[in-house]
Amino acid sequence: MPNAECNIALFIDLENFIGSATALGLPIDISKVIIKLKELGNVRIRKAYGDMQRALQAVGLGNRYYEIRRDFYANLIEVEDIPYLTPHKNTSDIKLVVESLSVGYQNEYITHFAVLASDRDYVPLYQKLRALNKTVITIGIDQMNMNSMVREASDRLSYYEHLFLGDAVGQLYESEEQNMALKNEYFALLMRSIKKLERENTEVSADALLESMRNARSDFDFALVGCKTFAHFLKLAEENHCIEQSADHLMRISGASVPHQQQVQDDMAEMEIKSKTSELATSDADAKREAKIYKKLLSDVLKIPFPELAERRTILEAINRALDREFGVSIKDVVNNNSYDYNNNKTFTFNDIADIVYEDMREDGFESNHSVIYKIVLGLHFARCFYEQRERVSDLTSIRVTGVAKPYYVWEDELYRNYIDQIRNNLQSRTPQNAGLAKLLYESIDDEALKRIQALRS
Repeated sequence: MPNAECNIALFIDLENFIGSATALGLPIDISKVIIKLKELGNVRIRKAYGDMQRALQAVGLGNRYYEIRRDFYANLIEVEDIPYLTPHKNTSDIKLVVESLSVGYQNEYITHFAVLASDRDYVPLYQKLRALNKTVITIGIDQMNMNSMVREASDRLSYYEHLFLGDAVGQLYESEEQNMALKNEYFALLMRSIKKLERENTEVSADALLESMRNARSDFDFALVGCKTFAHFLKLAEENHCIEQSADHLMRISGASVPHQQQVQDDMAEMEIKSKTSELATSDADAKREAKIYKKLLSDVLKIPFPELAERRTILEAINRALDREFGVSIKDVVNNNSYDYNNNKTFTFNDIADIVYEDMREDGFESNHSVIYKIVLGLHFARCFYEQRERVSDLTSIRVTGVAKPYYVWEDELYRNYIDQIRNNLQSRTPQNAGLAKLLYESIDDEALKRIQALRS
């Protein structure tokens, strides 16, 4: 139920929101954010800052400007257009910070501040708002790229991408082991919160428990373990003998929870031991099972069918040949001179490169998904394998590749480091196993593959 005393001010960084959401293939639908916030309380102030038309044009949605602008208007959001005074930067983020602090100091009735952005540059703002005794809600765009500092600085953290999953959010962790581990973490958090409230002589009600758990873990989300409501989560904990509910609906740790707590600790300790033990003795079947989990996770994060090893290497080779041809400089030149001047005026967007490589591969008799090629090019960008120039901040479509910054022989390693980071960041329940990573990335768990994985992770 919404809290009548919870008054929310919503601030939106338009460039960050539009650029990041579109990069994930998500629609621009601000109504879902408003609906989510209304679950908490009253959204009293609704403001957005940035050059909306330019931000939409940058991601190929310029023809939808009036439609999206009307959607913001229909949801009572005041859009403050802030044009670019230079080709690279406007002052929308500074304006957002100044307006937030102004509201924080002048409007005491505002209890909660919600910021729709994934930018860690707002962390000092969050810290100042919390010092003013305001509750900070961050609505990050995607879970993969959420900075740990933002998690720590937020009182509550939600993800825009989760708003489109509905009931399917509980299927993010499909493996039984992952689901069990996350449930165990949540049950342990629940019991720690009960003990904390009891030490403070606070009535252990469902509302007090939910607040305590979210204070301890800003991105706690009962939906991730398949529960539609917090009451459903408490019932699940009761069925697992973690807690008992009294006649007056107060919670206490179940008398049967001691062996359960020990089992939780044993389960988590066993998984930790598994992750730290050398996978040399891991069976191929175990490695395949782990690789399947990681492959699905990466496919969901990257929004593409994750390609097999042969296809990945064919695409990397094709990208190398295309850039070598287009820029007219050999990889030997790059290796011998890291600051090599390409001495031509050619520049390419990531999509340009994907188009060129797609056509080259078709001419060579190789068929590959254009989106897969694009995401690998994008992975090389995140691994800083290119020299680039930017026209706008937080806008992938405005970045232009001007040359090759790292030699081809390190591209695969750099790309795989990025994949491993994404797996680790999204596999919340435990540490990825080397054998599973080796099976996924090198299709082998021999000594060489395991050593390469160990080197990438170190």
